[in-house]
Amino acid sequence: MRLIATLVAIVALAGAAFWLFRTANTPVPALIAGLPDDGLRGAPCPARSLYEQDARRKQGVRPPAALGEVLRKNFPLGSDAGALEARLKLEGFALFAPCPNDESVLGARWLSPSWGQPDAYVYWRADGADKLIFLDGHIIKTN
Repeated sequence: MRLIATLVAIVALAGAAFWLFRTANTPVPALIAGLPDDGLRGAPCPARSLYEQDARRKQGVRPPAALGEVLRKNFPLGSDAGALEARLKLEGFALFAPCPNDESVLGARWLSPSWGQPDAYVYWRADGADKLIFLDGHIIKTN
């Protein structure tokens, strides 16, 4: 009886590992293909407290993220925010509101269907004429 329970547990663990680490058939969007991991950077939201503001100050200046550089090259500041949004939707990004304390920041994210692919986040602000006044993004890889 213990042998059967052990075999069932081994098969279940193997199946779970296969499911978690499988390579998905969903291709990585062309916009992020081949870009390096920028690390966890977070959304450009205003600090919610003095403690958070102080913690950000202590982190110091970071080098520009690779995805942010690509985005600003393809969609320079002053260009149409609608074109950026359309491109992101076309590549499978989902829109979301990244800042609960600032509705002017817009965001889109591509979450990989497997652990072997990167996740990507894009943040932007547009003026009253729907022109980009801020644009940034970063990639996080789990492997």
